[in-house]
Amino acid sequence: MRRIAFVLALFLLASACATSRRTDVRDAMSDWMNALNALDEARIVAAFAEDATAFFPVVKAERVDGGEAIAVIFHQYIAGSTKKTNIVPEQLRVDQRGDTAVVTFNVHNPSAVSRRTFVWRWERGAWRIVHLHASNTPKAS
Repeated sequence: MRRIAFVLALFLLASACATSRRTDVRDAMSDWMNALNALDEARIVAAFAEDATAFFPVVKAERVDGGEAIAVIFHQYIAGSTKKTNIVPEQLRVDQRGDTAVVTFNVHNPSAVSRRTFVWRWERGAWRIVHLHASNTPKAS
C-alpha cells in the first residue's frame, strides 16, 4: 500500500512539473516578446541556446547557425531601430512534448502577414530558444 502511495505521489509531482513547464514556455515566450518590443538586446539574446539556428526573412537568405551569429543579427536590428515596437502575437499555439516546445503565431502588419515558429528546449533550469523561423507574406494591394 505504501508503495502505491509513493508511486502515486511521484506521478503527481511529475505531472505538476510538466504543467509548470508548459506555463513557463508561455511565460518565456511572453518575456522574449516583451524584450523584443523594448529593444532589450541583452534579454533577447540571452534566450537563445548556444546551438540555436534561425531563419530571418529579410536579413539573410540562408540559415543562421549559433547563438553568437543570431546575436549579431539582433544587434544590427536594434542598432537600426529608431523606436520600440508593439508586436502582438495572434493565434498563439504551444505544443509541448517533454523538454521541447513549439510555439507558433501570426502577426498581421499593414503590409504583410508574418508567421513565426519558435522551438524551445528546457535546459539548465530554463527554456531556451533552439530555433526561430520567421517568414512574411505580403498582403495583396
